[in-house]
Order: sequence, then structure tokens, then C-alpha cells
Amino acid sequence: MTEDIWVKGYVYSVDVTEEEAARYRGRIHVKAHRYTGRTFEPPIVIETPALFKREHAAEIEARALARELIDGGHLEERILVPRQDAAITAAQPFSDTSSHTE
Repeated sequence: MTEDIWVKGYVYSVDVTEEEAARYRGRIHVKAHRYTGRTFEPPIVIETPALFKREHAAEIEARALARELIDGGHLEERILVPRQDAAITAAQPFSDTSSHTE
């Protein structure tokens, strides 16, 4: 796993997992949003949609996806907070009402 990366307040790292037949998938671990004070424990994991033949390619894809989601303002759509009711396994989108902008 890479060291923590901080972009526009989000703190995340990326890593690579081996999938089937020596194929690799990149993963983003969103840990916090420093401007709003939110922390995610355990980190929220977002996987890249594609598999790659090389670990390095999967890591590059994960880094690029993280920047695309953050710069496009779409990371909040991917951040889910589990419902308080343990019997329900679905998740609901988290809505942040802070007005901080960069």
C-alpha cells in the first residue's frame, strides 16, 4: 500500500490485489476528509473496474481513478455509510452539508 495521499482534503492510499490468473486490480482506500473532520474506519475501499496484467498498471489506474473522482466531485457519491440497523445490509449515500470549497 502506498503512503497516504492528500488531495483536496481527502486522505487516501492505493494498493493492488492479485485476482484470477495473475491479473491485478487497483484499490483506493479513502481514510478521511480533513476539511470536514470526517474519518472512515475502516477505510472505504473503491476498486478499479478493470483487471491488468501488471501490478504497476493497476496501481496507475487506481491513482488516476482517485484523482478523477475527486477532481470531478464524484467521490462523495461513492462514499457510503452503513445504516444503523444491523439487520439491513444495504448502505445509504452519505450527504455532507459543509460549504467548504477549494
